[in-house]
Amino acid sequence: MSTILRRSWTMATTAALAAGAVAVPAAAESAPDGPPSGAKITTTHWDGVADLRAGEWENLRPGAGGTLVVRDAGGPTTDYTDPFGDGSAVAYETGTWTSPVVETGYAIDESVTSWNATTPTGTWVEVEFRGRQADGAWTTWFVMGRWASGTDFEPADGSVGDIHRTSVDGQSDDDAYLFTDTFVAKTGHEPEAFQTRVTLHRPAGSDATPRLAGVSTMTNEYLPSSRYTGTSDFTLGRHVELDVPGYSQLVHIGEYPEFGGGGQVWCSPTSTTMIQDSYGKRYQVPESELTDIVAPNGDPQVAYAAINAWDYTYEGAGNWAFNVAYAHRFGLESFVTRLRSLAEAERFVDAGIPLVVSVNFDESEMPEAGYGTDGHLVTIVGFTADGDPVINDPNKATNDGVRNVYTRENFERVWQTSTDGLAYVIHPHDVKLPGNVAGATPNW
Repeated sequence: MSTILRRSWTMATTAALAAGAVAVPAAAESAPDGPPSGAKITTTHWDGVADLRAGEWENLRPGAGGTLVVRDAGGPTTDYTDPFGDGSAVAYETGTWTSPVVETGYAIDESVTSWNATTPTGTWVEVEFRGRQADGAWTTWFVMGRWASGTDFEPADGSVGDIHRTSVDGQSDDDAYLFTDTFVAKTGHEPEAFQTRVTLHRPAGSDATPRLAGVSTMTNEYLPSSRYTGTSDFTLGRHVELDVPGYSQLVHIGEYPEFGGGGQVWCSPTSTTMIQDSYGKRYQVPESELTDIVAPNGDPQVAYAAINAWDYTYEGAGNWAFNVAYAHRFGLESFVTRLRSLAEAERFVDAGIPLVVSVNFDESEMPEAGYGTDGHLVTIVGFTADGDPVINDPNKATNDGVRNVYTRENFERVWQTSTDGLAYVIHPHDVKLPGNVAGATPNW
């Protein structure tokens, strides 16, 4: 079979490592709850106005639901030309939130920022990251994404339409690279502190405004494959399985060629949709939004997610931050992080939170899957009584074939060594996150 869409970050980071461009700190120290648990991974959250007050505000005010919005009158303006639009520059009034300086206590080799924001037609947000190095020098601001929730590019009333959401290629200098959604430091230029910045945009003269509900920035030291020295202990001791629907990405082959043609390139939005739908009708795409979606084999909400998480520069629906931002559009809190083990994943399942995780593997490494992949997203929905993960794998021919049990040893190894435990955490506000692992840097 042909391989699933390969993430540009994976290819680029592999090349950087081969060239010696990415720092390789000393191996992580061990911790008592499993071999990989000493890895330094930190996720810093600013959720709601109470947290966002810690940062600096420019031309912003509190809005409904604990969000930040652009102030009602005046403010800085900037012009932006949508690279996928008609070539016309549009003037936008802006408001900017800048985080406090966050000291991580270790050298940052990689970082991913995700956000929860809603953007009425014509409005959008730009999210940026910068690091402060040991000598006190700051990197430039790297653009982590330009996000709009909608796809109304030419409103019928002639007003300013949505921008095409996009990552930004070509961000590389002496300090770091930006690979689609991931900041990667160069050797000798690793930051020891960081700031995150979000700029809200609305058309000049408009009353509409984006609403920023939260920002999360994950940082980690370099995590070599050698740090993974064995399978983590099964902590639940019983069968636990969440009620998560199984959706096949392959039933969508040939749909929407302008958005990758469905099928094997839609693993990320298919997995995101499984979790979204598992929380009930309140968080699902309204039927009215699906009226014009063409999905002859069913599950139009999967095609809808692919269209509405599409990164027009990356030319794919696999941008990590874009998928969790999409989930927030329907009222879910969401962020990107890395987990150190399946033992950590068990904490989420036990709390009622399934996880989307990123993997790649040769078929020989995971023969039970029946295929190999250069980049794939699946959903952890539970664990058997023996500790094997129950996986909703969208790379199956039918919905009925999506639920699978994969070998704990094999799955944990390929997840940890191929993407360093990358995961999407998506949950309603009233489904609380589990506690972090004692003695480890807090990675959620």
